[in-house]
Formats: sequence, structure tokens, C-alpha cells
Amino acid sequence: MPDPFVLVLLLTLLALVLGAATMDPPRGAEADSLVTRLSSLVQAWVTGFGNAEILKFGLQIILVVVTGEAIAASPPAARMLARLTALPRTTTQALLVVTVFALVTGWVHWGFGLIGSALLAREIGRSAASRGIAIHYPLLGTGAYTSMLLWHAGISASAPLLMNTEKNFLSDVLGLSGPAARVPLTETVLAPYNLIACAILLVVVPIVIVLMSPARDATTPFDADAVPPPDPAPMAAEQARPQTPAEWLDHTRVLSFVVGALGLTFLVRYVREHGFDVNHNVLNATFLMLGMTLHPSPVSYAKAVTKAVRGVSGIVLQFPFYGGILAIMTFTGLSEKIAHVFIEASSPRTLPFFTFLASVVTKSFVPSGVGEWAVEGPVMLKAAQNLGVPFGKVTMAVAYGNMLGNMYQPFWSLPLLGLMGLKARDIMGYGLVLFVVCFPVLGAALYFG
Repeated sequence: MPDPFVLVLLLTLLALVLGAATMDPPRGAEADSLVTRLSSLVQAWVTGFGNAEILKFGLQIILVVVTGEAIAASPPAARMLARLTALPRTTTQALLVVTVFALVTGWVHWGFGLIGSALLAREIGRSAASRGIAIHYPLLGTGAYTSMLLWHAGISASAPLLMNTEKNFLSDVLGLSGPAARVPLTETVLAPYNLIACAILLVVVPIVIVLMSPARDATTPFDADAVPPPDPAPMAAEQARPQTPAEWLDHTRVLSFVVGALGLTFLVRYVREHGFDVNHNVLNATFLMLGMTLHPSPVSYAKAVTKAVRGVSGIVLQFPFYGGILAIMTFTGLSEKIAHVFIEASSPRTLPFFTFLASVVTKSFVPSGVGEWAVEGPVMLKAAQNLGVPFGKVTMAVAYGNMLGNMYQPFWSLPLLGLMGLKARDIMGYGLVLFVVCFPVLGAALYFG
């Protein structure tokens, strides 16, 4: 696969070409109509780079990643992972512990799930090697990567959380405002068909992982020389005895804990007043405050966030281009034209399933789930609007295709592979098997749900 940024550039050129070919000529244009058309198209594209709602969405996703990873780096999380590492006594138990942990934590918070699962799998692999338990290490990595299999059907899912916000970048595209532009979580991640599908995969996927385990003489064991050593304990980086008031403020737990605890009181009040009706802002505030209470000092938390930020450079670089692509599709009417193709080919019953198929294909060109929603969401929601299909169902169709596409598109496996000392080719064959197994479950959920 080309680098994700290369794919974004290719997708941008494709959108420009299709937009130029399909847009109506400017009014009053004469011999220079082509030049005028192209000039206005490029202007719309560049203007889209500053789309405030797209950029806000991108920052929200960045916070999802860094706050989740920062919690995974906290001392309590390290202690929890250490306890889990000691649990498995056999190959089957090791694979089940890693895979179930990955699926559950990925559903709750994909930023924490991705990193936490990689750390757990690495240390279980290290522990198994020291105890003589034969585990196929790449398959253990595959089990950890299943944290990205259910993420877009869970609590931190990007598209459903965005649609649960009254003001978002799709509001203007759909011509909606106020409560009408908002899709509650009861119609997306908390819908019965989604919860049933997730429950089925929570049972099926660990079994498939265990069944794919090769014979003992064919296993690829943990290689201590190829795997990064565990990070030092977070407390080790703390100064033993602050020498100045400034150093005391940097390394005291009191300040970050008090601020974090005060922030968490907001969540208690919010749940009491609104129930479990969260969006990106609520989720990020919760994990930001929780992370501060779990780390031993403000500096410890800041260092964990700084380390996590390195993994979101792709979002920072790509999101302005997604804003430009959205502007092209809106300015030229390309999104309406593509939506019309789906309207003609679908019925209210089949549109969610066809959207699911389209999302699986789109994943090849837009590896990021948030980027895919920025590109594909407006098109499919317009089709849903015309056919009278609930927005929540189509939102989940795009989400399903995106998260299932992670099993063949290795974009989000890169942090995991780096932590575990693996290569993409080590896990992608197993990922393709999971793709085939999970496809009918998710397709049936959309069609019959």
C-alpha cells in the first residue's frame, strides 16, 4: 500500500478531475469558460482547507488518540496490564486474553485499546517465552489488532459521535440545523442491531484467532532482540526530591489530581442530566481529566501526551486535504451526482448494505476512519435523505465498512507493529481471514436490523 498521504493526494487529484468534468459552466462565461471553471474550482478547493468544522473534527480525533494513549502509559494501567500478563497458562488462554481485551477496550476507547492491547500482547509474548509456552507471536499481534475491528461500532466511534453533535460539518451539507441535524447514539452505537452484532463478534473473533494457531513446530516465537524493551516505570522519570518551588509544582501529584477530579465531577452531572448521550467533547473531556488523575504528576502526564502526539501526524497533515475534497464535492455538485447513483441502484432496504460495500472499497483510498467519513458521509447521507433511510443506519454502514477494512488496510496497525516489533505482512494474512468471517455478520446486521 502507498503511504496514506500519497493516497490523499491521489484522491484529491481524482476529486478535482471528476469535479471539473461534472460541474456546470460559470454563468456568463465565453471563450475562457474552461479557464474560469478551473480557476473557481481550485479556489473552492483551497478554501476548503480552512473549513472550521472539519478542522475541529480533526482536533477532536487527535484528542481521542492522545488521551487514550496517555491513560495506557499511566501507572495504574501498567499495573492492570501486568496482572493480565500473569493470567495465561496456555497458548489458548494467552490468545483469548489478548483478543478479548483488545475487542472490549477498542469498543470502549480505540486510542487506549490500540496501545494497551499492543503492550499487553508484547508482555504476554515475553512472559510466554520465559515460561516455555509456544505462542505464534504474529497471531498474538493479530489478536491485539482486533482492537480496531469494533472501534467504529463503539463508544468512541468517530462518525456516530459527530452525528450526535447538533453543529457539525454535515449540517450545512444536508441543509439541517438544530436538533434535526443530530442523530442520537440510540440510533447508532446503542441500536439493538449494532449491540447484537458486536456481541456475536466478541464471541466469534477470539475463537477464530485460537483456531488459526499453527502447530507447535510452526510457531514464530517472541524474539527479544527484535522487540522493543518495555518502557521504564512512569515513576522512574520523576525527580526524587524537588529542589525548587517550580520543580515541586512540576512533580507534585496534588495539582493534576485536584484539577482532574474537579473535571470529572462534570461527567457525573452530565450523566445525571443527559444519560449516556455523549459526543466527542464529552468523551475527550472525560479521558483528559481521567488521565490527569492517573498520572503521578503534571509533567508525567504532559510527557505521555507528547509521546502520543507523534502518532497523529497523519491526521494533522491529511485533514486539511479532506476539507478541500469536501469543498470540491460540494462546489461542483459531485456529491449529489454520486449520491444519485446510489439512489438509483438502491431501495430504502438495500441502501445501508450498499453503503457498507462502498465503505469497504473506499477504505483502500482513505485509511483513516475520520477521513473516510469526511469524504463518504456527505454522499451517503444525501442518498439516505432522498430515500427516507434513517441517518443512523447509514452512519453505521459507513462505520462498519471502515472498521472491517482495517483488517486489510494496515494504516492503524503501524503503532501496534512498532510496539511489538512486527511487520505488516506478519499479521495481514490473519486479518484477511477475520475480514471474511466478520463480513457476513456486519452485512446481515445492516440488512435485517
